[in-house]
Amino acid sequence: MAGLENNELFEGSGAVSSVQTRDIQQEIIDRASAGFQPLPMLDVIFKRLAAGLAATLKARAGLIVEIDFDKLRYASWGEIVAGAEENGICALADCRPWNGPMAVVLDNEFIFAALESQLGGTPRPGTAPKRAASIIERHISRHLVELILADLSANVARLTEARFIVDAIEPVRQMAALQPAGAACATARLMVSIGECRGHIDVILPLATLEPARKILSRMFLGEKLGGDTSWRDHIVSNISGSNVTLTAQICEVPVPLAQILTWERGTTIDLGILASQEVSLICSGLPVLYGSAGRRENGNVALRISREAEAPVPEEEEGGTARRPAPGPDHNDAAPPRAPATINAGEP
Repeated sequence: MAGLENNELFEGSGAVSSVQTRDIQQEIIDRASAGFQPLPMLDVIFKRLAAGLAATLKARAGLIVEIDFDKLRYASWGEIVAGAEENGICALADCRPWNGPMAVVLDNEFIFAALESQLGGTPRPGTAPKRAASIIERHISRHLVELILADLSANVARLTEARFIVDAIEPVRQMAALQPAGAACATARLMVSIGECRGHIDVILPLATLEPARKILSRMFLGEKLGGDTSWRDHIVSNISGSNVTLTAQICEVPVPLAQILTWERGTTIDLGILASQEVSLICSGLPVLYGSAGRRENGNVALRISREAEAPVPEEEEGGTARRPAPGPDHNDAAPPRAPATINAGEP
């Protein structure tokens, strides 16, 4: 008797397993026949949206949030409507210049947590009322959706021209009439945490709407391109070009024993070994950047004519056959040519 029961149990388990296997196989066939072509660049766009949207909501809506995004999900419009939160809000938007619709769905938990936070309260999990949103709540939701779509437009615009404009705010229960149930869609779910409350934002893009940009969105993403953000590069260049730096003209540098320095007094002659053709180093932040020759202008001011950059090799011979040498440093041990003495009066600046 026990053996019979066990056999029946095993046969029942096998039947259930067989049914589950057939369901999975049928789903795979249905998905393949629906033609859900993956859009890798769309994944990248929503990852960037999740990374930047938290700062936008903080600056423009006063919300301190954490946003996570995992991956895109491809499903029919009917499946998306069936899984939508009943008391949420659906914002219908127009995609320009693609001339197609899209939708943004805010769940009930996110809407009331955002409202509570903006009014100065502390949102708590599970306290959102289970009812349709009021006119005020729909107005606040519209503002949040406009911020979301503005960030999405900026991210998509890096690949192709696109603007998403809010057209209408509807209850979730009216979503079914917005698109055919079998319309294939790409859905991005952004998980949003406001304090202890955790809600979500669903961005739904019908594949028919994405058709004008399908070729670009179907490309494989091979990683970030360094220096690709021209706005940041232009910002840095404009700030660098307007900055001030301190340049020091160094004629020479010689090591002198401290005991010798202590013997200097007014009228002491210090031989610096400077030639008339001595190169002058232009130093910025302790590093030589340019070399040149010093001279005096007609108005009596001392000037410097740039002869080479710091990375350029030292010219072996200049015009007239006179070699130029860089300003000697502490480790300069070459044989010194005839020197022109210089007199420094102690006590003079």
